[in-house]
Amino acid sequence: MNKLLLTLLTFSTLLLAQNDVPSCYDALKIEKKAPLERELFILIDQTTIIDKKMMKYTYQNMLHFMKNGNKVTIASFSSNSGGKYTDVVYSGELEHLMSKKESYEVSKKLLRKYNACMKGQHKFAKKKAKKALIGVLKGASKQMPHSDIIKSLTNISKDMIKESKAKEKIVLLVSDMLEHSSITSFYRQGRIKHIDVKKEFDKINRSQYVADFDGAKIYVIGAGVLPKNGYRDAKTLKNLTDFWEHYFQGTNGELKEIGTPMLLKDIEL
Repeated sequence: MNKLLLTLLTFSTLLLAQNDVPSCYDALKIEKKAPLERELFILIDQTTIIDKKMMKYTYQNMLHFMKNGNKVTIASFSSNSGGKYTDVVYSGELEHLMSKKESYEVSKKLLRKYNACMKGQHKFAKKKAKKALIGVLKGASKQMPHSDIIKSLTNISKDMIKESKAKEKIVLLVSDMLEHSSITSFYRQGRIKHIDVKKEFDKINRSQYVADFDGAKIYVIGAGVLPKNGYRDAKTLKNLTDFWEHYFQGTNGELKEIGTPMLLKDIEL
C-alpha cells in the first residue's frame, strides 16, 4: 500500500458513517461532486454454513460490484448468544472518478496525487473486503441455539439500508432462511414443519418486527441449505420460499430471486 493511502487512514475516524476505505477527496481537500450511485449490502447469517461454490458466488458478485461510485457493506447476524450478534465487518465506498472537465480545474501536481490515491483506493478496498467476507463466511456455525432472522432483518433494514444515501440499493442475503427464535420457529421435533403463512404472519405482526428495505433489490442465497449429503425435499423448499416471498412483499423491497440454495444468475448491476 502506498504512503499516501497510509496517511489517509486517519481520515476514516472523521466520517460520520463507517467507511473502511479512506476518502481521496477528503484527504486532498477536493470537492466531491458526484453522489453515491449504488450500495450492495451482503448480509450473512452466522448460523448458515455454505459450501465453496456459494462462497465463490458471493465473492465474485462482490468484486463485480466494486466499481467507482459504488459502496459495499458486509454485515453478519445471528442470535445474541455465544459472542455472536449483528456486526458490520466492512463498509467501504469506491469514489467516483473526476470527469475530464473537473480534472482541468485542479493543478497537475494535485492531479498526480489524486490519480495515485484513487488507484490505491481500489486495491485497498478489494483486499480489506475480501478478508472481511471470507472471515465471516468461514466463521459460520450450526452450534448456535437460535436464528433471529426476522429481528435481524428489521434492525439492519431500518438502521443501515434505509439510512444509506445511495440512489440504488441491493441486498444479497446469505442464509438458510430457517427462523428459530422467540418470534417463531420453522422447526418441530428437529425437522422443518409445514409453514402456515397466515399464522406465521400473525406472529410477526404481534412481535412488531417489520423490516423496511427502502426499495432495495433483494437476492437470497442458501435458502434451505443442508450439510453435505443432506436432503431437502421439493415440497419443503416450496413451502419455505412461499413464506419468504410473502414476507418480502410487505417490507418495501423488491425480491428478485431466492436461491434454494444456489442462485442461478448473477446480481443485476
